[in-house]
Amino acid sequence: MSKRYPVSELKEGMVVDESVFSSNDMRVPLVPKNAVLTNHLIEKLVANHIEDVKITVPVKPTRLIEIPKEPPVINPKLRREAVNFLTDMFSIAQGTNEDTPYTAQTVKQLDTVVDQLVSTMTRDQRAMININDLKSYDEYTYHHSLSVSVLSIAIAQRLGFTGKKLTQMGKCAMMHDIGKTQIPIGIINKTSKLDPDEFTIVKNHSSEGYRYLHDKGIGDEELWAGVKYHHEKYEGGGYPDGLVGEDIPIMSRIISVADVYDALTSIRPYRKPMQPAEALEYVMGGVGSLFDYDFVVAFLEKMQPYPVGCLVELSNTKIAVVINNEFAMRPVVQTLDNGDILDLYNDRNCLDLVITNMFLDPPEAG
Repeated sequence: MSKRYPVSELKEGMVVDESVFSSNDMRVPLVPKNAVLTNHLIEKLVANHIEDVKITVPVKPTRLIEIPKEPPVINPKLRREAVNFLTDMFSIAQGTNEDTPYTAQTVKQLDTVVDQLVSTMTRDQRAMININDLKSYDEYTYHHSLSVSVLSIAIAQRLGFTGKKLTQMGKCAMMHDIGKTQIPIGIINKTSKLDPDEFTIVKNHSSEGYRYLHDKGIGDEELWAGVKYHHEKYEGGGYPDGLVGEDIPIMSRIISVADVYDALTSIRPYRKPMQPAEALEYVMGGVGSLFDYDFVVAFLEKMQPYPVGCLVELSNTKIAVVINNEFAMRPVVQTLDNGDILDLYNDRNCLDLVITNMFLDPPEAG
């Protein structure tokens, strides 16, 4: 069922029932059929003097399948405590060169926060990591360090780490970027491409992290080495020492996978984030060159690029909710406009459909 609406009555979220063309060009539509209207598209219609548009009107309100949302792996209280700790820890590291009376207290806080993370994540080792739970648009450094720790613990669990070994992994990942506090803030916060000299300075952060943790007595040689070598590449050519394969400490190899994935899916001043599936493809493409094969497999087995209940945009511009993600990269979705259920993995009619966007927050309704 459809109805023509004057352009003045159009709202975001309405679905266009037929392609709209400009009188000056009948080859390429201004707005294609089945497009979900946005303010930008409505402004485009006004600018081209379109008087009315045929809009799809559901015969009756769509009843969407009710999907119970799973609780986050890391609850909000623990997340806040971890970010507050990281804020304090990085502030201490950045603001002092002499011995600080807070060191012992800080080490104790590190132990407490990581113990809580590990305890939470070992209660149900079948739990998958929902990338939405780890994303934040502010305080990037602190949330990134927390996310890398959570992802590294998950990978380590899949590889069979338990007890103190798993806690050590969490601590190492939590501290992996502490050396950035020793790099000039102007370089760290630069929004344009670094020049060669600046990049050389930034590459020192892993060695600076080793030095800082060693000098402050935070952790041990295994933890310090894990921090120092987290930018080594599996086939060589990384930094600081160009280590190859299993010469790279095991914790460094785990962190490198988590670090790259979280960085790619995070908003940065100089680029947009990759979609989860794009970032997973990048990680898979780095097997054998950037990353250890077994660690990438473990990572993929713990990730949910499209968690049940999240909203996604399809390549036909429809908005849908994920209702089953047994096949993680090609889930089953239900469209919001008419309630159609689309199995992107098994249904041959859906082979040409791909997910083009995932919303961390629901798109605004018209």
